[in-house]
Amino acid sequence: MSLPSRPEFIFLQQEDVIAAGVTDMPMALERVEHTFEMFGRDELRQPVKPLIKLPVNENDDSYSYLMVAMPVYMGGDINRAGIKWAAESLDNAKRGDLPYGIDVIILHDIERAIPLAIMDGSVITAMRTGAAAGVAAKYLANRDSEVVGLVGAGVVGRTSLEAIGLSVPSVRKFRVFDLNRDKSVSLKADFGERWTIEVVDSVQAAVEAADIISTATTAHAPFIKAEWIKPGCFYAHVGYNEAEPQAILDANVLVVDEIEMIKRYDSIAHDLLVRGDLSEDAFVHLSDVVLRRNPGRKNPLDKVIFLSHGMGSLDIAIADRVYQNAKSLGLGQHLTLWDHTGLSLG
Repeated sequence: MSLPSRPEFIFLQQEDVIAAGVTDMPMALERVEHTFEMFGRDELRQPVKPLIKLPVNENDDSYSYLMVAMPVYMGGDINRAGIKWAAESLDNAKRGDLPYGIDVIILHDIERAIPLAIMDGSVITAMRTGAAAGVAAKYLANRDSEVVGLVGAGVVGRTSLEAIGLSVPSVRKFRVFDLNRDKSVSLKADFGERWTIEVVDSVQAAVEAADIISTATTAHAPFIKAEWIKPGCFYAHVGYNEAEPQAILDANVLVVDEIEMIKRYDSIAHDLLVRGDLSEDAFVHLSDVVLRRNPGRKNPLDKVIFLSHGMGSLDIAIADRVYQNAKSLGLGQHLTLWDHTGLSLG
C-alpha cells in the first residue's frame, strides 16, 4: 500500500486577498474582458448556478437567506477549476455587524482532485461585478459620455464607479445617490480627486438625463422610471429589480452576461420573458459584442441596457490571478486536509 500524500493548500483571508492585488481595477477589467472572450469562444464550462432561498414561503417569493453555488471550469490559457459559494443574509444587513453577502472561493487541482486554495471571495465578487459594468460600458456607451448617474454607494457601487470611469475616458462627473447619504459622502472623499463627484438627494437627480446609469442595490422593487433614461444612454443594471418594466421594454438593445440566468432567475427581465413581452431573441450576449460578432449599439441614440446577473467564471478568473500573486508573495496559511491518514488507499 502506498503512503498517502499530504494534500496541502493555502488559505487566504480577506487581508491576504487584498495584499495579493485584488483591488487592482485594471487587472480586474482585463480578467473580466478576457473571460467574456472565453465564454464567447466556448472555452469554459459553467452550469447555471443553483440557488436556494430560505425560509421557503409557499405564498410568495420573500426570503431572509440565500445560498448560491457557482462551479466553473476555465480552459484556454487559464486551465483552472473552481467554485464560489455565495451566501446572503438580510439579518446581517439589518444588524449591521456583518456584510450582507459573504463569499468563499475554492480553486482546485484538476488532476489530483485536491484544493489549491481556499480564499475569501467577497472583495473578488465586488471587483468582478464592477468590472463587468466597466467592460460593458467600454463597448456599449457612447464615446462622448460625460455624466454618470450612480445609485448605490456601497462596495459594488464603488467598484462600478471606478470601472466605468477607467473604461470610458470621456467621463468627467458622477452624480451619486444612496439611501445612506454618509456612504455617498465617503465615496466622494475617496474618488473626488479623480472625478467630479456630486452627492444628490434623490434617484431622479442622479440618473435623469445622465449619459451612463449604474444601479448597484439590493432593491426588491423597481425604482428607475423609463422617462428618466434619455436617448443614447447606456445603463448598467447590476441588481435584478431596479428598472421598471417599461424602461426595459423601451430599450433599443438589451445585453446580458448569460441568457440562461435571465431565463432561470427571478427578475424584471425574467418576468417580461415569461409573459411573452420579450422574446429570447431580444437579448444579445456581451461576449458577442466583445468578440465583434454583434455591434450592440447601432445608433448613438439607442438606449442600451446591460442586465448583469454575475458569472462564476469572472470570480474564478480573478481568483486565479490572486492565487498566483499570493504564491509569489508568500501570502496565506499553508494547511492540509490530513497529515498521516487518507481514505480509499487500498
